[in-house]
Amino acid sequence: MKTTSCTEKKRYAFENAPRCDAKTKRNNGNPCRSPAVRGKSRCRLHGCSKGSGAQYNNQNAIKHGYTTKEAKAQREQIRTQIKLWKKFEEELDLEGV
Repeated sequence: MKTTSCTEKKRYAFENAPRCDAKTKRNNGNPCRSPAVRGKSRCRLHGCSKGSGAQYNNQNAIKHGYTTKEAKAQREQIRTQIKLWKKFEEELDLEGV
């Protein structure tokens, strides 16, 4: 029987490449399945070595501002103001009775 490209499983070079040994949360602590960068033990995303990982000054990784120190301090200040206001309302209700 003649083998054609439709019936034969295609083989790619990266299938035999060594895999990244970084443990990931997404994969329940199992190693990452991405191919490792040539000459390194990690893939391009997990890095841990020069030349791999995201580029320097990556604009996609800028914080959105919700978890910055200033935002946390502002939320804490708002919470304390709300508590003071509620206490003030309670005092006014007690005086009015």
